[in-house]
Amino acid sequence: MHNVSIVSVYPNPVWEKSEAVSFLKKHSCKVSLNYCKQAPNEDKLIEILNQADGLITSSFPYSKRVLSNLHRLKIISRTGVGFDAIDVDAATEKGIYVTTTPGANSDSVADHAIGLILSLARHIPSGDKDIRSGNWSPQVGIEVSKKNLGIVGFGSIGKCVAKRGAGFGMKLLAYDLFQDATFAAEHNITYLPLNELLAQADFVSIHLPLLPETTGLLGEQELRLMKPTAYLINTARGGIVDEDSLIKVLKEGLIAGAGLDVFAVEPLGQSPLLSMNQVVLSPHIAGVTEESWARMALRAAKNIIQTFQGEKPFGLINQQVFLNQK
Repeated sequence: MHNVSIVSVYPNPVWEKSEAVSFLKKHSCKVSLNYCKQAPNEDKLIEILNQADGLITSSFPYSKRVLSNLHRLKIISRTGVGFDAIDVDAATEKGIYVTTTPGANSDSVADHAIGLILSLARHIPSGDKDIRSGNWSPQVGIEVSKKNLGIVGFGSIGKCVAKRGAGFGMKLLAYDLFQDATFAAEHNITYLPLNELLAQADFVSIHLPLLPETTGLLGEQELRLMKPTAYLINTARGGIVDEDSLIKVLKEGLIAGAGLDVFAVEPLGQSPLLSMNQVVLSPHIAGVTEESWARMALRAAKNIIQTFQGEKPFGLINQQVFLNQK
């Protein structure tokens, strides 16, 4: 019997009734549930995972120190597509698989990105706030139809955003190092270099992973390329946009506003963003819906079992570990 530890921000009852836990138990796994409202410190993680063979987790950090003290762990099965919080090199040195669940939350993130676009275009959050405070100050918004939607990062999520944008009659621009010419032709996508996309887009929506080469990708120089009437949407990772530079261009009115689900430091503490009416904020929830959570959890559980059975798990990040096992 393998010990599988679930370290999650979601309440235990959600996991207890999940198909993912049933699937693990069906495959003779002993499951322990650890609900943490905030990231556990390193010592706590080592204590929780001391006897674990497998781990299902969300965005909590797993450092080299933590991983070096876990002598049974075979796999970190991450729900979602981000793995920037995991020291993948340290995991690889220890022979620990690191997996994600690509595609499982693409629709949810895409829905949220479009929701932020519409909220900004039509001033929905500020209108709601106005009415609740006893004011009646209608603001004139803009239509999204025929506007240029620039999608930075054109993988599974970016493509889902494009399909939704097309449904609103938006003109679709994309930037990605790996271009899918077939999809672009079928959906009338125009690939552009990043600087050209930024200069032409009315809405810029970011859908990249946080990697060394994407950290700070949009700094002040890049943000200044955007139209003064354009909006920035970020449902990917806060570190992709230089937050100080974003605050500066917002204060100077160099862009019209921003819709942010992710931040440089989370939870977001005291920040000038909180007092900006042209900014819509949400607490890193773009990828989490009832449907996507169920898909991610089950996929993460299946990755655990595939690993225990000696198979190559889905969404494997450190391929070298599997090659070394052969």
